Amino acid sequence: MNTQRQEIIKLPKVVEATEATPLRSYVIRNIEILKSVIISIEITKEAIIPIILSLMIGAIAFFLLNWGNITNQFHEPSPQFTEFSGNHLELTANYHRQAILSDYLKTMTQTLLQDSPQQIRRKSAIFRAMTQSTLQELDPERQRYLIMFLQDVKLLQASSQREPSLLLGANLTGANLQGINLRYANLQGTNLSSVDLRGTDLRGANLANANLTNSCYDSMTFFDKNIQPHTLGMREVDISQKCS
Repeated sequence: MNTQRQEIIKLPKVVEATEATPLRSYVIRNIEILKSVIISIEITKEAIIPIILSLMIGAIAFFLLNWGNITNQFHEPSPQFTEFSGNHLELTANYHRQAILSDYLKTMTQTLLQDSPQQIRRKSAIFRAMTQSTLQELDPERQRYLIMFLQDVKLLQASSQREPSLLLGANLTGANLQGINLRYANLQGTNLSSVDLRGTDLRGANLANANLTNSCYDSMTFFDKNIQPHTLGMREVDISQKCS
């Protein structure tokens, strides 16, 4: 090196990590170093080509070694994004269920206010289809509200033995019916497996062909005297325990 031309080579400032990727920082840093060296010292044309080639080979090697990390940054969602996505989906599902329940209650209320009891009985098949399709879209807690509504407006109480139950064939598996007054409710042919019936009044209820396997009851669940819960596959569970 020509000692008369020796100068202090000032390296460029390193690009902050928050503004560039590691690969980009590496390339920019080497380009700036090369420019500074060319300006500060005498380099023959023959020496420039090997330097450029070595820098390119180094950049390619760095890129290949870090390719996995670079692609992972694009393909792997951050934990914050995953959590946000999960919460958003749950909120959307809850909104959807609440809208379905609200529409059902509104439709049924309007019908009950406008139609006579005779007209309502003639629409029992329509009500049954609406009710059971709605129940399939709801979570256990909202299923509870729907059953409470039907019982309160006396749509679960059959006026004759031959009138089919509104819940005939309905699948209420895992529903929470805790503490509901279901006296004289027509639950014939209803799937009540794994249902929480603790504190529920089932006296006078029609449970013919109902599936009560693994459903929960406690000392506050009321049955007719001729019904033995354990013979129906039910489990006695304390109120402080989970019914699962």
